[in-house]
Amino acid sequence: MDTIEYKQTIQTTFDKVSSRYDQNSFFGLSAKRMAELLPATDSLDILDISTGTGSVAIEVAINYPEARIEAIDLSQEMLDIAAKKAQQMKIPNIRFSQSDADSLAYPAGRFDVVTCGYAMFFYPDMEATYRAICKTVKPGGQLICSSFTEAAFNPYAELFLNRLKSVYDLSPPAQIKDRLKTPHKWQALVETCDYTDLEIIEQPIRYPISVDDWWGLLNSAAYKSLLDQLTPEQLEAFKRDHTADIAAISDNGTIELNTDTLFCKVTL
Repeated sequence: MDTIEYKQTIQTTFDKVSSRYDQNSFFGLSAKRMAELLPATDSLDILDISTGTGSVAIEVAINYPEARIEAIDLSQEMLDIAAKKAQQMKIPNIRFSQSDADSLAYPAGRFDVVTCGYAMFFYPDMEATYRAICKTVKPGGQLICSSFTEAAFNPYAELFLNRLKSVYDLSPPAQIKDRLKTPHKWQALVETCDYTDLEIIEQPIRYPISVDDWWGLLNSAAYKSLLDQLTPEQLEAFKRDHTADIAAISDNGTIELNTDTLFCKVTL
């Protein structure tokens, strides 16, 4: 699919999953860790790109009440939930707005810190988008991002993807399938732009979930874009067969969800 169609699919998918997105605990857990990586300085100007339901932006706002935070996303449905959460928590220092990471309207050197949680690997021309993001960071400022490791979501995601491919000939977009899953791949991306320091931290994030929770995860994250390509009859059959696959390797219906994460902290 071309770039426009791809972005429309991403926007539609995240609009659809927005109301269930926060059921996935790993987003909140990783947001807390990301907020800990910011510099211990007051009055920061911060941009949170692809904010989703605002997990990172809100966690940063809690830790930095004097910060001025811009939070952007392609999905308006996600932004509406993020704004509602911030309002309910009486957090006043985040401004949410719909924007494409490929069309940033901020001047060069605008921000002390830019954060991007679990999103860099989605951008169609990832290297070009990364360089454009770097331009918005002040000299000496930081870009802090996260991505999943190669082991994350497995072996369950492998079973999911293998069945979709073998039975329905469906696969994720080839250009994003294996992006940023190792420190080496982060290093290669960072080296496309000038920088002064790089730190990559691997953080285990694991907890037990049920087989039903796993199916819920598939329907509340980017995986749903693949499920949406099935007909209702195919989806019913796939759910039956895939959940049986997961149940067969579960411990009485419980599995350990691995969402191990790489945090990439770049000083520019």
